[in-house]
Amino acid sequence: MRDNIKYGVKLSGVGVFSFLKLAVVGVPSAIISLITGIVLLSNGLLVDEQGKAYESSFSTFIKDYPYLSILLLLTVISIYFVFSFASQYAMRKVASRVIEDKAETYLEPMMDKAMDKTLGNISEEEKRSMIQRGLDYSVLKLQTVNNIKEESSNRWVKYLLAYGFSKLKLDDIPFGDEKFNVRDEIKKRVMIAIKDFATPSSQLFWAIVIYHWLVIGVILFMR
Repeated sequence: MRDNIKYGVKLSGVGVFSFLKLAVVGVPSAIISLITGIVLLSNGLLVDEQGKAYESSFSTFIKDYPYLSILLLLTVISIYFVFSFASQYAMRKVASRVIEDKAETYLEPMMDKAMDKTLGNISEEEKRSMIQRGLDYSVLKLQTVNNIKEESSNRWVKYLLAYGFSKLKLDDIPFGDEKFNVRDEIKKRVMIAIKDFATPSSQLFWAIVIYHWLVIGVILFMR
């Protein structure tokens, strides 16, 4: 129990650090580029229909520069995606650490407890029948995901296991094999899904950060 708590804290540390590593770059980047863009557009020089030059202001820059203002609006929206990608990156880093640590022995007891509540009183023959019927097993899978959320206080672990079960597909089960065990196969495939998920990449995040500063470049060129 104590080791599980320590390992849960370790995974939380990995997740939080990975999230902050992107968030502390992405959010300030968006805010600084937004403020810079507003200042630049608020001090732009334009020519009216009579050919008279005038200066834009903070209260008129949206009307004066409608298309460039849309770019700034997208910069504001990008903050949501910064948090979204940072969260996804953190989850994948946690999954990667779980795989690196070969932590199946940490996750499997939680899977066992969750499945005990949904499959514990069901015979192996009935489990196979449910899988073949499809719909019944889909309901049980959802119940198992809900049970997982009750088995651990660590949100990273709960997310990984819930993700693994949500991606679980049992449409190529060897029903003719008498030694086949549905429960063991479920655990194995959940771990495979988590391993497939454990591929952290920050490329999209950096594309957003580059966009922030490309917007400033476009404003400087066109205002």
